[in-house]
Amino acid sequence: MPLIIDGYNLLFAAGLVGSVDGEGSFEGERRALLDALLRVIDPKELTQTVVVFDSAKAPPGLPRVYNHQQITVRFASGYTDADEMIEELIRDHHAPKRLTVVSSDHRVQRAARRRRATAIDSDSWYRLMRQTRQRIRQQEALKPPPPKQPTAPAIPDSEVNEWLEFFGDIDVDELAPKESPTKRSTPSPVEDVPTKSAKPGRKKQQPGESKEGALGVFDDAYLKKIAQEFFGDT
Repeated sequence: MPLIIDGYNLLFAAGLVGSVDGEGSFEGERRALLDALLRVIDPKELTQTVVVFDSAKAPPGLPRVYNHQQITVRFASGYTDADEMIEELIRDHHAPKRLTVVSSDHRVQRAARRRRATAIDSDSWYRLMRQTRQRIRQQEALKPPPPKQPTAPAIPDSEVNEWLEFFGDIDVDELAPKESPTKRSTPSPVEDVPTKSAKPGRKKQQPGESKEGALGVFDDAYLKKIAQEFFGDT
């Protein structure tokens, strides 16, 4: 979710004033605030975070816009104060309903609500973000570690040498199956198949030959002889 943060307003609300560089300096306090934001903002939202500081307290020679580990830092150069610049950023934002504005200044909060953005006091937001990140870290700490992949035991060099001595004299080509010559199948002789000639004319019946005999069946004389052998004279 995009964030616009009133830098010095949050700096005082978070209690970071005077926490670094002995009695404190604005440069050190700004750096401390930005580092604190890195610890509480979701890393996926850092590129959508803009922190605005008043230009009157900007260090000389520092660009008016720069990045602090993905956080965009802007100094309100050319504006009366940071509030005026934040109002313009809210007005020009392409998706104000998704925008969260962090400031305890009522003027900034009214500008956010006019665009239907979310406005929240600096101290409330910072406390909420710290609690959220702490809860996430505790949940991650309770997760069981990923299972370790089993590793194969190391084989001693002496055993490897024994294998090399044992298998070294084996000809791998001798272990391959021999290819048997392919057996050629001899074609079977083609039997003479009688060609079908033209349909012959009907054969005349010979004297004493029955019709069956003409068709290749036993004649009457042979059948009569067979009957005499089995049944006697008839």
